[in-house]
Amino acid sequence: MRYGTAVTTFCACVALCATTGAAQFPRRATIGSDPDYWVGLDYGYQGGMTVFDATGSEWAIGYTSQIRATVAKTVAPQITVGVAAGFSTPTLSYYPGSAGAGNSFTCTLTCTAKADVTQWLAFLHYGSGLGFHGVYNLEAGITQFGNFREESTGDALPPRSSSNDFTFGLGGGAGYGFSRTMDGYIAENFDLVMHSQGSNVNQDAPRFFTFRIGFRAGF
Repeated sequence: MRYGTAVTTFCACVALCATTGAAQFPRRATIGSDPDYWVGLDYGYQGGMTVFDATGSEWAIGYTSQIRATVAKTVAPQITVGVAAGFSTPTLSYYPGSAGAGNSFTCTLTCTAKADVTQWLAFLHYGSGLGFHGVYNLEAGITQFGNFREESTGDALPPRSSSNDFTFGLGGGAGYGFSRTMDGYIAENFDLVMHSQGSNVNQDAPRFFTFRIGFRAGF
């Protein structure tokens, strides 16, 4: 009898301790499934580069800012595929070279110019969850250089039509999940741009280094 009473008392004490411990130290919440879709917006610093064009001109593109929007679909835990559209308007030193021969624009030897740079990229993204986590990206698509104009006069400069240059790259960084449906991130991407050079040959393909900070929301 005393043995049964002791066992009963012991079990009651264990149950009480377990209940008290659970109240004081709750279990870490489990991460639910990722949202089906994500939309994002980021702002980035885009490094400069030099581009040799098939028209014979040379563009020494300065660093600039880029704004980018993304839409993605979840295909597996922490993995999404999507599309991104990035826009920037860098200032550049424009050297017309042979493109200036026989043309009436005012830029003869060199001038300061503006251009619109647009990127349309498909991407594969890994990384999500509550708290801090790594983020990794693979991307490919096209980069368009267009709307070249002299900065002071607004005169159009060659080429008069936008290019469609195959682009591919990768990147990574750190993210922070505020909730199951809200992520912030800081990442750096490296892209190679396969721009047509013609006979104006450069040894290395143009490349963009872009440092981004942004957020995405799931639904």
